Amino acid sequence: MIVAAFGLVAFLTIASLVTDLGLRYYQKSRLQNAMDAAALASVTYLPDKVRAREVALEYVQKNGFDAADVQIEFPEEGVVRVRDTYVCKTLFANVFSEDKMVINGLAAAKYVNKNMSIDFDYLMYYGDDSTFYLNGDFREVAGSIFGNGNIQVGCNDSAVIYDIVSAREVSFANRMSHPPTVANNAARQEMPDWDEMIMSVSPDAEKEQFISSYPHIGKTQRYKYSFSGDTFLNNFINYADGSVFCGGTLGTNYSNVIFYVRGDLYVEKDFTPQCPLYVTGNVYVGGDFNGVWGMSVNVGGEMYVSGNVTLQGTTTINGNLYCGKNLSILNGNGTVYKFGSIRCLGNFVTTSAWGAKVNVNGSMFVYGKLALGGGGQNNLKGNVYVWGHDVPANEDVCFLNGHLDLKGDVWCHRGVVAFGGNGDCTIQGIVYSGGSIETRSGGDISLNGCMIAEGNIKVGGASHTYNDSGATLSLYSRKGNIELGSQGTELKMWGIVYAPKGDIKISTDGLKIYGSLVGNSLTCNIGCGFYIGQNDRTLPFAKTVRVAALVE
Repeated sequence: MIVAAFGLVAFLTIASLVTDLGLRYYQKSRLQNAMDAAALASVTYLPDKVRAREVALEYVQKNGFDAADVQIEFPEEGVVRVRDTYVCKTLFANVFSEDKMVINGLAAAKYVNKNMSIDFDYLMYYGDDSTFYLNGDFREVAGSIFGNGNIQVGCNDSAVIYDIVSAREVSFANRMSHPPTVANNAARQEMPDWDEMIMSVSPDAEKEQFISSYPHIGKTQRYKYSFSGDTFLNNFINYADGSVFCGGTLGTNYSNVIFYVRGDLYVEKDFTPQCPLYVTGNVYVGGDFNGVWGMSVNVGGEMYVSGNVTLQGTTTINGNLYCGKNLSILNGNGTVYKFGSIRCLGNFVTTSAWGAKVNVNGSMFVYGKLALGGGGQNNLKGNVYVWGHDVPANEDVCFLNGHLDLKGDVWCHRGVVAFGGNGDCTIQGIVYSGGSIETRSGGDISLNGCMIAEGNIKVGGASHTYNDSGATLSLYSRKGNIELGSQGTELKMWGIVYAPKGDIKISTDGLKIYGSLVGNSLTCNIGCGFYIGQNDRTLPFAKTVRVAALVE
């Protein structure tokens, strides 16, 4: 009996530990789940604290607890905290005078911004069944490599692959001082599909934006001064203190000090000013506008030209410039051209205007081709849209050459989008081409965003440096190949290089990529030294969503 008594005490002790502690854990879990659910549900109604409190109590009850003693607090803006105490009766512990257990639950939630970015396990990946020769003098691959075919590693002794090399068969042409982990006979992995995510940030345009008719000054408008037929003004000074209408062509003499119109100017046919032009209102020209060498233009409103526009002197058009045919800027040497925005139904060419400075405060729509060149400083605050009408698909449709600071996106319907040659180029937005994209020799090209092409992408011939804390550059060829650099090129970028249907070719010994190379095939030229590391920056196409999250 004595032994049985001691055994019963031991049994009750073990039963108490197992049963009551298990019960406590179960009830604690239930209570915490109720607090979490109440906090997450109620925070969605902030800043309406009354409604948030009602929802929190509702969710406590839905999870099986009495809401009478629930405490709801708002410790800071956008945060809700829910706490409760639950008393649970014991089953065996009451033998030891412990007849209840007090369980506390607490949860706090707030809204946070979460980046839904690319999460990929490999720094280098290729999807076809070919053999990838990891040749050259590559320095480091600070992660894993995967191929659906074979991988043959040829490198110098100092090369390092930090993680796993997985393929059908992995072999080494040279001995590595620190060989990586190898996984032969790796299971096939399909090409990741990031198209929808990346294309979500791609700029777009409709044809109507380029060819739609533009507004102009109507002939029924009242004009203070009216000339019928062709007119040539050769007075020493021309000043009109009201709007001017000319029913034919209009020209001025070199000897004119200025042609000043206080109002609107309407010319039915060609307009050839050979002296400085100053119009406080709008300008409409039914034919061509022929600005002569060194002649300045200043328009306070809009400028509408049905034909060609030629500018060869300092120009300021505070409103929009509408050009029905070709727009040419010919004079450089530091000449400044300022526009509100530009809509050109032909070609816009400045390549002969070496040293010209073009400033556009809005967007540019060019139906033909755009060639913005020279060594001047070009500043574009809006987007650039180029259709490429009547331009062969293998020619430069959008050529951005010279010192360029572009705050917006570049969109090109077809042909080649080309950068570089005569100055540094900085683009803050997204570049899209329905054809191909190339960067060429010349100054530094800094792109903070994403380059997307239906065809090939060739990044090389320039020094690409990204020193600011958050800049990224991702390359996406939807149907073509991507070539990275040429010998002697320094190319450094944070982002991804993605060619799901083409080849990614490394052709430079100065490549540093912090991100992943993902292509249908990979090619590494002999003698190319490169480094591939992890990307720690938010990519431009990483979708940011606002979600409720627990903070306590």
